[in-house]
Amino acid sequence: MVLRGRCRRVVARWVACVVAVGACVVGAGVPASVGDPLPTPSVPVAASPETPVLPGHGVTIRVVVKPNTIKTPDGTYQWSIHMGMAVYGEKSQGEKFAQEDCQFLADTFWSGSAPDYFVKVESMGSFCNLDAYYLGEARHAFYSLDEAGHVQVRAPMTYLTQIVDSFEDASITELQVEFTSINNAHCNAEPWLAHLDAPLPVGHWSYCQWRPDKGDTLPTTDEPLLEGDAEQAFFDFERGTVGPFIDLPAPINPFTITPTPPQAEEPASGATTEAAASESSSASSRGLVIAVGAGAALLLLAAAVGITWARRRTSLNAAHRPESADGRQA
Repeated sequence: MVLRGRCRRVVARWVACVVAVGACVVGAGVPASVGDPLPTPSVPVAASPETPVLPGHGVTIRVVVKPNTIKTPDGTYQWSIHMGMAVYGEKSQGEKFAQEDCQFLADTFWSGSAPDYFVKVESMGSFCNLDAYYLGEARHAFYSLDEAGHVQVRAPMTYLTQIVDSFEDASITELQVEFTSINNAHCNAEPWLAHLDAPLPVGHWSYCQWRPDKGDTLPTTDEPLLEGDAEQAFFDFERGTVGPFIDLPAPINPFTITPTPPQAEEPASGATTEAAASESSSASSRGLVIAVGAGAALLLLAAAVGITWARRRTSLNAAHRPESADGRQA
């Protein structure tokens, strides 16, 4: 069939709209702007950061958790869960975040590795963009799906709250949690905006948004924030699997690192030998002194007994000696 004239233009516009909406939803659209990519952390963080982090900066953070299609480091396209943080920092004198500040934040809060996980770091003017992507089973850090088809979606708010609290002056100004291929959706924790069951070319799309400037109280725990029923498209397009929540595989939470206590230095082998020899010599000397003292005590006791016995014999002999005629003892 060949389309002509106005009909062709209408169909073309309809297809363009469908493609645009789909690209926006799954994250495959062209980004609005591109900053300077920075090296991703190559060494896991080894200790908790000294607080406050980057003192003197006023920091605001926007957080998003959403599913999208992403090009992986090996060049393939996969359905992922994207957790993004856009961190804006400025000092009272007007000084903005520098690239080294962004790199420090990445090395501190975005380090570690895990299967089906990779990160991107980007410095863009006053913003530091930290993006983490979870593939395969790692996506279950953000959603659970039971056998009945019920989906729960969450954000790692415990860790994100710890990050905010580590700054001198920081706040999350916006939190958005999205999910596609679910219906009958509802938000928990009283968001400012609940955009639910919006129709897509295939399935539906829902998101919940919290903004403290609108009077919202941001959630601070890892409880589910968005729930709904999985649609067939969820399985047809391999957007997930049945399974419970799992712990966040990465990045490493530096606030949970326990410092290693310093180990006492072991003495050198020569010093150990000399100490042992000295102790042995001292013990031998003490033993000799004790032995000599005991021998002397025995000799004195024997002498005392001998003297006492001699005196008793002398007394006995004198008592039994016969008297002479003049009355004196012989």
